[in-house]
Amino acid sequence: MGLAVCGVVACGAAPQVDHSVDRTKIPITTSCEEARDAFLKGRWLFENLRMTDAHEYFLKAVEADPDFALANLGVANTAPTNQDFFGAFRRAVDTCANASEGERLLIAALEAGVAGEPEVQLAKLEALVALFPEDERAHNAIGNFFFGQQIYERAISSYRTAIDVNPKFASPYNMLGYGLRQVGDYAAAEEAFQRYTELIPDQPNPYDSYAELLMKMGRYDESIASYEEALAIDPNFVASYVGIGTNQMFMDQPEDARSTFSKIEENARNNGERRLACFWKAASYLHEGDSGNAFAETQKLYEIAAETDDRSAMAGDLNLIGDILLRAGRAEEAAEKYHAQIEMMQSSDATDEIKEAAARNQRYDLARVALWNADLDTASALADTYRQEVAVHNVRFEVQRTHELDGMIALAEGDMDSAIGHFEQANQQDPQIWLLKARTYAAMGDDESARRACEQVIDFNQLNFNLAFVRNTARELLETL
Repeated sequence: MGLAVCGVVACGAAPQVDHSVDRTKIPITTSCEEARDAFLKGRWLFENLRMTDAHEYFLKAVEADPDFALANLGVANTAPTNQDFFGAFRRAVDTCANASEGERLLIAALEAGVAGEPEVQLAKLEALVALFPEDERAHNAIGNFFFGQQIYERAISSYRTAIDVNPKFASPYNMLGYGLRQVGDYAAAEEAFQRYTELIPDQPNPYDSYAELLMKMGRYDESIASYEEALAIDPNFVASYVGIGTNQMFMDQPEDARSTFSKIEENARNNGERRLACFWKAASYLHEGDSGNAFAETQKLYEIAAETDDRSAMAGDLNLIGDILLRAGRAEEAAEKYHAQIEMMQSSDATDEIKEAAARNQRYDLARVALWNADLDTASALADTYRQEVAVHNVRFEVQRTHELDGMIALAEGDMDSAIGHFEQANQQDPQIWLLKARTYAAMGDDESARRACEQVIDFNQLNFNLAFVRNTARELLETL
């Protein structure tokens, strides 16, 4: 998983707080010493991916100084639910007027991300790096942006710069390892994770991150052992339960996986962790081809969000339920869920930009329903409208979705070359795209390329819910080639 910070400390303890001012670093604007202390402890925990623990410290910082913009940002970034996120996010925006320029740029970058404005977000982060070229966190932040945009070479470069600025800052080693994994340089990724572990050996995340690399390499037993090392340090490090269970799914042990995911639920400290258990249980059932029980688990997700009227989360759950129904061939029921999702989102406390994006992306969902029903005219009309709307915002994953739709339509029309061209521009980190490639190559009579694409799905070996939809199908297709 995610990020980390410098210093070797005893497990569960935060480092000594240094209040000295370094003008080469992004300031921390608060006049309250108690709030500063709590914020620095929260930041340390956040950078070590201990989100629930960090959240409590950020809340203490805000309680001591409600106008502390960075602390409000910390509360948002560690929020266990969508509802909590939006409340804290708005407070961060509202309180940033009296913060420093660097802090305002950090908050403005998040604001642009929430609004679905990647160019603006990048501009804010570039301004931050220009203002604080000697701040390792600034370089790490822009690296995380590039990573999220799947621009891995630039992410790797930014993480290396952060390391050059401060070789003892652990977070960029972690994300450098992930970046190198994404470009297929497993040996260099392993070196980065090893250095990460050396810097903070008493924290769980280095072992969790290395376990993900081992999983990707198909070394499932070793991966589970590394996840267990993380849990030995912190039994509440829920990401490692997800990792163990995912390995068990890849080893065709779905019941063991559900038993592992149940441990998250049994020890959940908030609704976010309860939902996490249901989410991955649903995936485990889909890996078995059991859409009925997967549907039941996603219903539980919805019910947990409904307990606090977290409507943006409920909207996301309706979309996931729709996807499960569509994969099960229940296209009309799926369409009903996609429509209900928009109604729920519009009544939520999400920003206007998020509501607009949800409405825009409904066209993608309804186009897939039309394709399932072999209604190419409706699918094409929806895809055309979606493409035009996406062009206005230029959000990377939406642009990739336009190519996914265009590829699926071309495949249905028998234009295999065009289909492959579009699928190559779709999201290569979505195993569903690789299955679409495999089917297209198979239809072209290119069995060798189809086999390679199937193997990409079968050996995807990452924490990816969509893999549950397609892994068994890829196995079945491979047997026919």
